[in-house]
Amino acid sequence: MALGEIGAPIGLSGAVRLHTLKSVTGLPIDDTLLMQSADCWVLITQSKPDRWLYSKIQECSVQTRGLKLRLEAIQTRDQAEQLRGAQVGISRSVFPEPSEDEAYWADLLGCIVINRQGSRLGEVQSLQTNGAHDWLVLDAGMIPFVAQYIDQVDLQARRIDVDWNPEWWQ
Repeated sequence: MALGEIGAPIGLSGAVRLHTLKSVTGLPIDDTLLMQSADCWVLITQSKPDRWLYSKIQECSVQTRGLKLRLEAIQTRDQAEQLRGAQVGISRSVFPEPSEDEAYWADLLGCIVINRQGSRLGEVQSLQTNGAHDWLVLDAGMIPFVAQYIDQVDLQARRIDVDWNPEWWQ
């Protein structure tokens, strides 16, 4: 699961600045998951096709603007520069189990959204946040992911029941 995006290189030995993406999990996970991890995966999208790089983490520490990340697989500034914009993730098995009323954003992707009238509104394509709350993004439009509109999330059935009128998108 992606937890950060690589920014600019730091120094000459391959270290990079890592901007954390705390909101992508849907849970209040802090940076310690990254700082305590022994290894990670990096999704490199600058080359086509996209490719994954696995590496041991040599250092992950707090910096003024984000985290400093040093990977065993990256030894030079030029290599680090090639990672700019790449997503950094760790294995799902490292994450704590969510409580009953919580879910990881990744688990909501692909869920079918049904309103109280039984109409299928679509599937969750992605999630976004605006700082105040999160949003379910469907092909037809967005639905605030707040108690006022979300009746139930059933991850087993891959279904989200909502109080939403499709005319509100018009």
